[in-house]
Amino acid sequence: MVDKVNTLNDFYCGILSTVAIIAHMRLEKIAEIHTGYLNRTKIEPVDKGSCLLIQARDVEAGLLDCAQTSLIRFNPDLSSRDIVLQCGDILFMARGTRNYAAMLSGLPEKTLAAASFFVIRSSVEKVDPGYLVWYLNQPQAQHHFSQQGGRGVHMPVVRRAVLESLEVPVPSFAVQKKIAALYQLSLDEQELTRDLLEKRSRLLDVACLQAAEREEL
Repeated sequence: MVDKVNTLNDFYCGILSTVAIIAHMRLEKIAEIHTGYLNRTKIEPVDKGSCLLIQARDVEAGLLDCAQTSLIRFNPDLSSRDIVLQCGDILFMARGTRNYAAMLSGLPEKTLAAASFFVIRSSVEKVDPGYLVWYLNQPQAQHHFSQQGGRGVHMPVVRRAVLESLEVPVPSFAVQKKIAALYQLSLDEQELTRDLLEKRSRLLDVACLQAAEREEL
């Protein structure tokens, strides 16, 4: 799987290298960047709360589970800086050693992101959010975050200024769409492979348990 991911990354870079001139723009010039919802006290789940909250545990390395049943419902004390998430928004994990990005789709209404995320919203018509989330997860971008990032009290933190300063190559919109489509296919394949491995592991466990009980394998 690692070899396949590296091959895909090389393929993406090959697509970009075929473009004669690629403009590079700072992320802050092509996207709005917002902080997640910051609650000064412990968030208390409420069955009939007005909003849903996406936390770090709801996101797995770029794959987002937005099933309404998995998200906390609560009553936030909203301020003017808090934003309700939209489909196409990108969540960027700002804390910890894995600063992955995930794009939202099929989003329940009135959903907020927790303070561990930055919310990135494409502000330029010719920048595809699917392409942007791909680039945020690339080694070049991750190197920028690791080199320029700081440390919080307990863990590494990517500060807003570091995220804003990321230089993003902006090829033609057609190339962006192709890369975004290929990236989504690779994510789908990873999810299918993971499910297959889990099912195979369960089958092996059942076979081994039966063998242990019958003393035959």
